[in-house]
Amino acid sequence: MADEQVSVVYLLGAGASHACVRHLGSPYGILMRDLGEPLNEKLRELVQGDNFQDENLRHLINTVVDGSTDYEHIITFLEDAPSQEHRRFALEMKRAFEVVLREQLHRIREDMQDDPTELYEVLVDLYNIDRNPEQLQGIITLNYDEYLEAAIEKVSTGGVDFGIRVEPTSTQKSTVKLLKLHGSFGWQDTWPIRKGENGESTLWIPPGIHKAKQTYPFNVIWGLARELLDCDILRVVGCRLAGNDWDLVSLLFAMQHVNSGVRPRIEVIDAPCRVEELREMYPYLDLMSILDVERIGGHLIGEARGTNPQDLAELTEEDRADVVALVSEQGKWFERWLQQKVELLNAELGSVQTVSGAVDRFLSA
Repeated sequence: MADEQVSVVYLLGAGASHACVRHLGSPYGILMRDLGEPLNEKLRELVQGDNFQDENLRHLINTVVDGSTDYEHIITFLEDAPSQEHRRFALEMKRAFEVVLREQLHRIREDMQDDPTELYEVLVDLYNIDRNPEQLQGIITLNYDEYLEAAIEKVSTGGVDFGIRVEPTSTQKSTVKLLKLHGSFGWQDTWPIRKGENGESTLWIPPGIHKAKQTYPFNVIWGLARELLDCDILRVVGCRLAGNDWDLVSLLFAMQHVNSGVRPRIEVIDAPCRVEELREMYPYLDLMSILDVERIGGHLIGEARGTNPQDLAELTEEDRADVVALVSEQGKWFERWLQQKVELLNAELGSVQTVSGAVDRFLSA
């Protein structure tokens, strides 16, 4: 009797799409640190104009807000303020964020002559490999860009299942489930929801600490995410799991302590030192770093120490701390994890050939 496949779900944040961009050598980035300065410029223009006269707002934007500011905090605080002008400015901050991010995505597309989807293509194509011991149960993303759905359509034998009706719908039976928790720049705010460029009516949950997910389609998408997380492994890629993601952390808590009798494991594909921080922040979540992952972690430890592969558990506490610090400096976590995963599958199965050839090209690069 064949071994039962392990069910896997991916949770992808902005860092995953950013990795796709940087993998192909684009000078542009889509993390908040890359958007900070153009966003600040737009906000300064707003308070210098005639639409906002409040001196407190001008002081806030001109002297307090800078590239290191947590915009979700500022937006939420202004939304909660007992002032119509402050609440109106919070709305303008959301609009400015959308404009700046859209402009950056447009620059990247022009620079690359296409969407930078290679890493996402490899990720999805892993599950087209015959005899892969893992089964892709679905993908959850916080991102507004359309890189992932473009990758799925390139390498999948089917289409994209958003969990909701998005027209035109796929006519193919074999699909990849993709749940966009915060909506999409590629969705029009219509009924039924339609794909297409429509910047004036983006269907999204804008930045802010309070995620307004009580209405359709977000109430459906978040409910489906809760069901999807009944899996064996959740891999978190490019998602900081910061305090602003409280609703998301709540989902992960339910995944490990409420959903079923079996506690799924959560692998965080990020700097090991970041995982140490997350363990302190969320002691009720059982989080694994990339160094804890069987075989992959041992290989990375061996590379860092110049030795044969070693398990993290075999190291002394002092050596473990040194390894965590050494490996944490290396970066490119999504790409490096993919490389390790592909090489291991190739060694175990003897081939990583697929119809699209995305995994094999990545291995040969």
